[in-house]
Amino acid sequence: MRRPILASMLVLASASAAYAADPVQPSAAPPIADARARLIAADTDKDGKWSKAEWLAAGRRERGFDFIDGDKDGFVTPAELKAGIARAQSLGFGPGV
Repeated sequence: MRRPILASMLVLASASAAYAADPVQPSAAPPIADARARLIAADTDKDGKWSKAEWLAAGRRERGFDFIDGDKDGFVTPAELKAGIARAQSLGFGPGV
């Protein structure tokens, strides 16, 4: 029973090392920074907040927008986003947006 587990660990370790050593792979941005960059880019009218249409166009889910839009005015502000993420984390959801 231990051999398959050990073999799996070795395969994963070698794959990780190969990926890290591959100069062709671009360095990936941290998930939070990447999510932030996508949301900043999604603010197409540059008003500092996201409409539901901008949110959805960025590939985010409608129910996420509804959860984060705290005052239900149809826009998500940076403050609502921060509060929504904290609320989601307190409920046991992941660190992403």
